[in-house]
Amino acid sequence: MNLNRREMLKKTGKVAGAITLASMVGTATFTRSASAHTDIDQEITITMGEMFFQADGQGAGEAIRVPANQVVRLVFKNEGSVLHDAHFGKDADLDGRKYNDNLSAPFDMLEIPAGGEAWLTFTFTDDQKGEWEIGCFQLGHYEAGMSAPFIVE
Repeated sequence: MNLNRREMLKKTGKVAGAITLASMVGTATFTRSASAHTDIDQEITITMGEMFFQADGQGAGEAIRVPANQVVRLVFKNEGSVLHDAHFGKDADLDGRKYNDNLSAPFDMLEIPAGGEAWLTFTFTDDQKGEWEIGCFQLGHYEAGMSAPFIVE
């Protein structure tokens, strides 16, 4: 059987941390272990629009900062008119439409339709601290500037 990355994630349910996804079309829950996050230490809303990511209280494209060793929920709202996705990593590979160094492996990315909303819940560890990036790899989006620094502190 030959599966692409998206199909493989659907079949295995393996992700980095407990991740909950919701959109206008439905809800799915994927967990790596038997325990799920019950308490959220911090929630950050990230608006996606035509060629930008913007955290609440910040300008478009400004750094999004998240704490290590705390349960962080990232709430994504696609207020644009087209499909956007969110990848987390370093070293953008525009031919492969991904990051070569993936912060959230084996979780690959999140797609949100226009007008949709989804959230991810992560606990980043000390070894993940540093400067990363969040980017949209829909064709032409990253190239048009749809990325922002993503810093784990």
